[in-house]
Amino acid sequence: MRLYDFLAGAGDRIPFHMPGHQRDAERFDWLGGLAPIDFTEIDGLDDLHAPEGILREAMERTAVRYGADRSFFLVGGSTAGILAAVTAVCRASRKEHPSLLAARCCHKSVYHAALLNRADLSYVQPDAHPLGFCLDVKPEAIEAAIRNDTPDGVILTSPTYDGVVSDIRAIAGICHRAGIPLIVDAAHGAHLGFLSPEIPSPVSCGADLTVMSLHKTLPSLTQTGLLHVSGSLVDPELAAECLDQVETSSPSYPLMASIDGCVDAMGDPALFADWRSRIAELRAAAGDLFVVPEGVYAFDESKLILALDGLGGPETARILREEYRIEPEMVSPQYVLLMTGAGTGRRHVEALTPFLARFRGRGVQVTSQSIPPHPLPTVRMRMDEAVRQRTESVRLEEAEGRVAATVLTVYPPGIPLVVPGEEIGGAVIGAVLENLAGGGRVLTSRGSFDGIVTVSAEEDQR
Repeated sequence: MRLYDFLAGAGDRIPFHMPGHQRDAERFDWLGGLAPIDFTEIDGLDDLHAPEGILREAMERTAVRYGADRSFFLVGGSTAGILAAVTAVCRASRKEHPSLLAARCCHKSVYHAALLNRADLSYVQPDAHPLGFCLDVKPEAIEAAIRNDTPDGVILTSPTYDGVVSDIRAIAGICHRAGIPLIVDAAHGAHLGFLSPEIPSPVSCGADLTVMSLHKTLPSLTQTGLLHVSGSLVDPELAAECLDQVETSSPSYPLMASIDGCVDAMGDPALFADWRSRIAELRAAAGDLFVVPEGVYAFDESKLILALDGLGGPETARILREEYRIEPEMVSPQYVLLMTGAGTGRRHVEALTPFLARFRGRGVQVTSQSIPPHPLPTVRMRMDEAVRQRTESVRLEEAEGRVAATVLTVYPPGIPLVVPGEEIGGAVIGAVLENLAGGGRVLTSRGSFDGIVTVSAEEDQR
C-alpha cells in the first residue's frame, strides 16, 4: 500500500494528537489542503527513525527501484543526506580529524559537514567551461590525489547543477581498490538511469553513499530526498544512526507520502517517455541556443543552458520573465539555466517555443577549450579553528590577506568561493564582485552578503 493511500483512508479517525490543526482543512485554509493527510506517528503509520511497518516497506521498495542495499527517506532535503553521509564516513575513521578528498565544486553542505566533523579537506579541481560552470571530475585526478595521501573518504557532485556528469564507475573503482568509500552528491540526479539509460545512476555505478533530491526533477514535494547505501565499505546501520542525529524527529507525512508516490510513479515508463519527448521538442526548436559542454564524460540534456550572443544572463532572464512569463532556474552573468522535470508538459513547450523562434540563430559561440581552475585559496588554519577563534567584521575590500571565518558562496548553485581557515585573496574578492555585478547572489554563513565579511581576529601562530 502507498503511504498516501493509508493517510487518505485514516481521515475518519478523530485526532486527539499532534499536529495542532487537528486535520481541519476548512478552518485553516492557509495550509493549502494538506491538513487532512498531515499526521503524526499514530498507530499504523510507523516511525521514520525506527521503521518496522509501512515506512520500512516503502523504503525497501525504494531500494529495489534504485538497486541500493538500503535506502532512507530524507525530509530535510539532500542537505540532511550529505550531513549524515559525511558523518558516517568520518565516524568510521575513528580519528579526531578525519580526512576527506572533495571536488572543490561541491555544495556548501559538504563544507558544513566537514566543519561539524572537524575533518580536514583536500581537493580536486575540475576545469571550467568558458561560460563559467564546472566540468566533470576526471578519474585520473582522483587517482593521483589518493596516491599522494589516502583520505578516509572521497566526495564529489555528479551530475552538477548544470548537468555535467562524471565517470562514477571509474572513480568508484579507483576508490574501492584503495579501500576508500565514495560519496556522490547526486542531488540533481534522481532521474539518472531512468530518463536516459545511457547515463546510469551513481548507485548502479558503485557509489557507496548516494544522496538525491527527488523534488528537483521528479514529481515529489520540495525538501524530499533519498540516501542510498551500497557495498561493504559503509555500515548502513551507522548511516541510519547518523541520519537520526541530523534529521527531524517529527518528519512530515505529506513529504514522505510524496516520496513514496514518486518512487511508485517511476515504475511507469510513460513518465520518462513523455519527459524525453518534451526535451527533444525544445532542443529541436532551439537550434544553437542551448549550450552542450564538450569533452565531459556525459551531459544530462534535461538541463537547458541558454546563452545568447550579445545578451548576458540578466538581460536574457529579464526578457523571459517580462515578455514570456517564464521564470528560469538560475541566472549567471553569461547564461541562464532552464530546468525541465518530469512535470514538463505542453504548456512549457508552448511558452518557451516563441522565445526560441525569436532568438534562434543567436546562440553564443564558445570555444570547446576548457578553462583551468583558479588556484585554491591558501589554507592558513583548520576550518574548525577559524570559526572558534575571535572574529571581526570588515568590508570586503579590506579583507584581502585576512583569514576567512565564514563561507562566501555563489548561490545558486551554492559552491563556496572561500571557506573558514582560507585566506581571502584578490581572486576571491574579484569573483564576489563579478557575480554581484552580473546579477548573481552571494551568501555568507549568516545570510546575504552585504559587503561585510567575518574574518579571524587572531593571527595564525604556526
